[in-house]
Amino acid sequence: MRNLRNAVLTSLLMAGLVLAHNGFEHVIGTVAALTGDTLTVKTSTGNVDVKLDAKTAITKGDQKAQAADLKQGVRVVIDIPEESKDHVAHAVKISGAKATH
Repeated sequence: MRNLRNAVLTSLLMAGLVLAHNGFEHVIGTVAALTGDTLTVKTSTGNVDVKLDAKTAITKGDQKAQAADLKQGVRVVIDIPEESKDHVAHAVKISGAKATH
């Protein structure tokens, strides 16, 4: 079951989409850079800048992660509340799959 979940997540991440669902915009791609509190995500349609704050939940699998885990090339799915004017992330989910270049 875990392998199936990882395969589905990896497929979604590879698509590099920006979607809206259940009140959240979803940014899917790989980390291009983390500068201060701004995370730049490379998607299939271009780079997207997302702000992180003290309330942003960062996870990898079922475990809590840190901003330091957001290294270049890491695959992520980010939830941003649709009403967020500043594009502040509610949650950042780090994929267990490795990015390939």
